[in-house]
Amino acid sequence: MPALALASLTAAAACGKKTPPPPPPPPPVVVEPPPPPPPPVCVPASEPATIGPAAADAGSVRFCVNDGAGPDALTEATTQACFAVELASRRYERLDRPPPQQPRGLSAPAARLVSSPTEVRVCPDVPDGGGEAPADDGAGAASPCRTLRPKVPKNAATPIAAALDAAGTTAVMLLGNAEAGKGVVEVWDVARARRTATIKYARGDYRCGAVQLLGDVIFVSASVCAGPAGKGALYSLKGKKLADVGGKDFGTHGTVAVQVDATRWAFLEEGGGLLAVQDVATGKVEATIELVSLWNAPGSRGDDTTALASGNPGESMLVRGGDGTLVVIAGSPAAGTVGVIDLAAGEVDVIGALPCPPAPDAGPGSEPPTEDGEETP
Repeated sequence: MPALALASLTAAAACGKKTPPPPPPPPPVVVEPPPPPPPPVCVPASEPATIGPAAADAGSVRFCVNDGAGPDALTEATTQACFAVELASRRYERLDRPPPQQPRGLSAPAARLVSSPTEVRVCPDVPDGGGEAPADDGAGAASPCRTLRPKVPKNAATPIAAALDAAGTTAVMLLGNAEAGKGVVEVWDVARARRTATIKYARGDYRCGAVQLLGDVIFVSASVCAGPAGKGALYSLKGKKLADVGGKDFGTHGTVAVQVDATRWAFLEEGGGLLAVQDVATGKVEATIELVSLWNAPGSRGDDTTALASGNPGESMLVRGGDGTLVVIAGSPAAGTVGVIDLAAGEVDVIGALPCPPAPDAGPGSEPPTEDGEETP
């Protein structure tokens, strides 16, 4: 066949062949957006907002905010919410249960106290701090507890307010008619079940009281019975006054001392605006640290920009932190705000708590009842 004819046939065959379609494009890659970060944890902005129980260490602070306060805020207040604050990240998290209250002293208690309206019993402590005190038998000889029976009114119904030293050797009790200005602190030798001293602590309007043993020194906070104001003093076990707590104008309503070292204890002023470190053996106030920044942390009180010097009396809590530090957790109006105090430098690092927004208005018909129990028209 001539070459020209063969080329024509080859070209014709090539024109009749179909080109395969291109492969389909790959499916688009769907990139899921990352989930939104969880909303920041807020602290209820109730008022009152009593802090307790609470504890701290070098890495975190744990506490609860209570929306009401009884004579003992740690047991009789209604727990509202509990939190942990990680100090490195400054992040707040919710806790599902209250933390154990940090001991006030550095020594583990060797005994515990059980009080009734007519007597105080001092019993050997148990490892977990729980359980009831062992009951006396008929003669009381088989019981490991020591029973102290001070003189009380026949109609006494309130358990005796009392405190115990860490060794369980000395007990102190608040007795007498406090509101009439005749309240006293009785000092008792536990082993002998005998009173060894009596302290008349009332000063003017400061008649009601709270008591704590700081080693072998007695801390009495005398308060105005009908209001949140108190003045504290230190006494020896023989009843001699050693010093005022924090100085002449230092308020101690709701103040509980926290041990720093062998003889130094820290006292948080009743409004949480000042911290005093005092050698209870000599009575000397060795340092005072202002805590104004605790009450003015950005955002810790919502939109309230009013400058504050302190908070509501008796609501804040003082605990030990890491080495050389103390921690204050603020009550209202800056509930949950944390101040980490460097004792050597006298500096305060404040971590502001985000207050929860107020609950939405329930609408018409939600007005509170009047004093006679009928709704407001």
